[in-house]
Amino acid sequence: MRIAGILLILLGVAMTITGGFRFQTKKKVLDTDKVDISTTENKTITRPWFAGGIAVVGGVALLLVSRRPNAK
Repeated sequence: MRIAGILLILLGVAMTITGGFRFQTKKKVLDTDKVDISTTENKTITRPWFAGGIAVVGGVALLLVSRRPNAK
């Protein structure tokens, strides 16, 4: 559980800093024997700003639970 907590914290910080990512896709518009016409589309995928914070809080909670001795 400790490793999962650390990974969640790191993932949450990375999500908060980056906010999303961009990529390009190529799309063929016209494809004939002599002519090829294609376009490049820029796409952006964003995440809500609070998603990284939720991941960090979950990671901290996992770390705290893993430190607590088992009550029997």
